[in-house]
Amino acid sequence: MTPGHAIEAGWLLLTEARLQNLPDLQKTAIDYFIMAPLSAGWDKKFGGIFYFLDADDHDPVQLEWSMKLWWVHCETLISLLMAYQTTSDKMIWERFCEVLDYTLRHFSDPQHGEWYGYLTREGHINQTFKGGPFKGCYHVPRCLLMCCEMLEDLLKQHVDK
Repeated sequence: MTPGHAIEAGWLLLTEARLQNLPDLQKTAIDYFIMAPLSAGWDKKFGGIFYFLDADDHDPVQLEWSMKLWWVHCETLISLLMAYQTTSDKMIWERFCEVLDYTLRHFSDPQHGEWYGYLTREGHINQTFKGGPFKGCYHVPRCLLMCCEMLEDLLKQHVDK
């Protein structure tokens, strides 16, 4: 299982459930597609989200299973912020802050810009390139744009109260 794909599917499903005003589907998206894969995929020792897990809790066969990838964290930030926007659940906000802190501390390059794509399990940079055949200019800008828009909406709601 790839927690990142499940979490990404979660915010896509949540978006549609919100548009269709389907509260039961919203709950399913949050509980089973966002929070459960995040809980299973979060590295309790070093932080960050594993790239692969075995669904039956065996050792994963993928050699890169324990790596932390930029896009997984991007999709998780979008998902958690959208889930918080939907529920106002403080625990979801705290998870968003935890993932945001990890992501900015480990992936972001404040000196030269952009994000590194691949970290070791311990959170160290594994590859120094920031673009290539698998990491293009997609996940990071979309994540930042969507999160900024959701944060602006949340701030506006708070100010309007």
